[in-house]
Amino acid sequence: MKRFLILLLLLSFQLLWSQNPSEDFLGSWYTYGSNHRLSEKLSITPYGELRFYEASSNYNLAFASLRGNYHLDSKSTLGLGYAFLDIDTVFEFDNAPNIIEHRIFEQYVYKHNIGKIKFTHRGRLEQRFIELIDRNELQNRLRYKLSLRYNLNKTFFLILSDEPFVNFQDQVFHENRFYSGIGINVFKNSQIQIGYLKQNIRKSNLNRIQIGISFQTDSRKQKTNLAQR
Repeated sequence: MKRFLILLLLLSFQLLWSQNPSEDFLGSWYTYGSNHRLSEKLSITPYGELRFYEASSNYNLAFASLRGNYHLDSKSTLGLGYAFLDIDTVFEFDNAPNIIEHRIFEQYVYKHNIGKIKFTHRGRLEQRFIELIDRNELQNRLRYKLSLRYNLNKTFFLILSDEPFVNFQDQVFHENRFYSGIGINVFKNSQIQIGYLKQNIRKSNLNRIQIGISFQTDSRKQKTNLAQR
């Protein structure tokens, strides 16, 4: 009887705190990213994302973006991009139309090393044109992402990142994303990452598995370095 009461108490707490059904499921994010270096100063970055409330079902969101980058130097980059989002905010099946968002964003990225750890700082400003069911809204927010990468060897590396969001409307600190994962250098210019994402968004705490693939190309002419021969 004592064990039964403890179990009943734990179940009661679970029901009390699980305000959002999506918190009870391990969802998934599948991502695709690439970077194409066009010249010494210019590059473009296509990116795509598909999210599910559950591991491989219960559609949540589709995201597609294209960003142009201007490389100030080897460490600093300015970016300007556009993104399209199709969002289903309801966990269960419904007949309501999805929310559509058109997004313009500007960003600054700075990279540096401390010992064997590679640091990446990204500040991003977003203008979000959101098409709700009954109205359209323009929302603005600021994001700052800090990423750390540590190479275990030539094949495997570890990634750790955190990204808080600052909303210029209601509920200023409305989202935070913490990610930890492992990456694999499949070929010279392509990688696969598998990791865990903890997404705190408004009053929901979501647990997500993130699987991503990325690759890079470089169209710059290779310079001959006589000193390295």
